[in-house]
Amino acid sequence: MNRYIKQVDQFATAPMFFGAVFFLAFFAGYLHLNNLESPGIALDICRWCLFLLYPLFILEAIVHLALGSPRWRFNLLYCLIPPLRICARDQMTGRAIWFPILAWQEVTDAFREKIQKSFSAPMLVMALLVLPLFAVEHYWQKQIEANPTLADLTALATGLIWFAFTLEFMVMISIEEKRLEYCRKHWIDLAVICLPMIAFMRALRLAQLSKTARVFRLKSLVMKLYRALLVLEVINRILQRNPEKRIARLEIVLAEKESEIEGIKAEIAFLSEKAALKALPADDNVTSQPANRKAA
Repeated sequence: MNRYIKQVDQFATAPMFFGAVFFLAFFAGYLHLNNLESPGIALDICRWCLFLLYPLFILEAIVHLALGSPRWRFNLLYCLIPPLRICARDQMTGRAIWFPILAWQEVTDAFREKIQKSFSAPMLVMALLVLPLFAVEHYWQKQIEANPTLADLTALATGLIWFAFTLEFMVMISIEEKRLEYCRKHWIDLAVICLPMIAFMRALRLAQLSKTARVFRLKSLVMKLYRALLVLEVINRILQRNPEKRIARLEIVLAEKESEIEGIKAEIAFLSEKAALKALPADDNVTSQPANRKAA
């Protein structure tokens, strides 16, 4: 039975990965086109594509449920939230993830760093696209409202940025071990993802809430730019161009590490001395017993 589970896992991984990515892309389009006053054919295309892709997740869940796969419960979760299937772990061990080009990889710190670096440059570009989009929405607001084609293009551009942010978050949350900690550290990213999905934004038409969403996007832009620069090690490269600054920084790090080592050595010496003092009475009792027997 395990052999069949592995075969199904190997066969379905790539199609389900891209199916989940396309599902997220069409959902992004549907989410943002649905907020328009007069949605057109683009919204219908997104809706039908979502309808056609969804049975894939149900079919996979049924197959794994029938085979008794160890992680079949996760497939039920993917039926509820299909984009979570993007980086699902293998059914047997739950330690490996399939990723394009890299294929199956065990989730390690090196793998996480590699994935983070692969996302850094594209996310930098997507984050920078927010700025011209804000300018277009601000200065061409009347033209966008009057022209349905412009409205669709603006909504799709916003959806593309949201799709990129959400895709990165889905992948990173899939490979992180401490997921709640990751969500806590990246709460602004999570807010950017969740705000467009709040249904009452359109129902109540609160302009202030819309401004809040833009503020969150701007904050997310700043954080993603900073994070991308860190991941690409731009700061490190700048320091390497100036050897004197690099040496000074390394000397500070070395001094801190040496101080930590001295503290650890002092603590070890103290604990060793304490353990030796505790062992003395027991040794005295052991040596005194034979002496007493000889005297008797």
